[in-house]
Amino acid sequence: MSIVYFFETDSESFDPKELADVLEPLFGELSDGKTALKLHFGERKGDTYLKPRWVEPIYNSLDRKSKECVLLECTVLYKSPRAFASTHKEVARENGFTFAPIVIADGERGNDETEVEIEGEIFDRVKLGSSLDNYDSLVVLTHFTGHLGSGFGGALKNIGMGLGSKAGKMEMHGNFDLKISSNKCVACGECVDHCPEEAISIFSKGFPTNSKTASIDKEKCVGCGSCIAVCPEEAVKIPWASRSRRGLQERISEYAKGVVKNRNTLFVNFLLNITKKCDCVNKKQEPFTDDIGVLVSEDPVAVDQASIDIIGKSKFMISEMMVSPDRQLKHAEKIELGEREYEIRSLN
Repeated sequence: MSIVYFFETDSESFDPKELADVLEPLFGELSDGKTALKLHFGERKGDTYLKPRWVEPIYNSLDRKSKECVLLECTVLYKSPRAFASTHKEVARENGFTFAPIVIADGERGNDETEVEIEGEIFDRVKLGSSLDNYDSLVVLTHFTGHLGSGFGGALKNIGMGLGSKAGKMEMHGNFDLKISSNKCVACGECVDHCPEEAISIFSKGFPTNSKTASIDKEKCVGCGSCIAVCPEEAVKIPWASRSRRGLQERISEYAKGVVKNRNTLFVNFLLNITKKCDCVNKKQEPFTDDIGVLVSEDPVAVDQASIDIIGKSKFMISEMMVSPDRQLKHAEKIELGEREYEIRSLN
């Protein structure tokens, strides 16, 4: 049975320095080598991502004991400034994460990756941001939320989807057959120039006269996702609804297994400002349930299960989400990533 520590608080009275102090004994179990804090920096118009003032004391505590300490993320698959490392860092700094070095693990366009072998039921290897290899320990800071695709966004999603390269994210979503909207495409050639497999070409639509569009050769496409990031017109379409949400949950769990392999890890779930949708939403959101506090564990499955149990599973079974959180947790336990049984211990 895994141990899950509980720090009771709400977003108004939360003292992040107090949390950092009570977490410090747990940091003693981590390597004193290089440490990365994995978190989500939020989008430009969002406001419920983890507040920088909540993160900074934890960073400072780890920085004192580590040879190197950074904030770590990867690029995103969808169209956003966060699809490129340089503009992802700009968004992070605009949102207040100016107190620490920021590393975007999969490089400028999301194709710097390392393959990690795992014993999964779906994958035997996963594609992760290559810079992850530089860090001995990983402290995962997660703003726990609902999620339209995976039912909830917890520690498993934060590391599984969050640290997958662009090609890895495509794999988790089931390797979509990407399509280009001829109505939006202006035949600028950006996708052609950046396709590593020469799978995209420009051809004449025939109507109107001399109009052109890009097209993807499905036989050559390897699903790296580069075209999604570089298209200035958002003409590359991802058919999100064409893949099973249950499959997505299981694939995220298997990617998470690759992240924790041969690495010291600690998971910190913030059950504060809990929203129906994740922090990738580029607008303000309202919490859909009360603040609860912070949960901490070395077991990502246990900390996510405890988060669901304390918030209440029924609150995630709503029309906007329509996917049970159980599938991801059951699969994660099945592949021996962690266990769903836990014991709660107070940190207050």
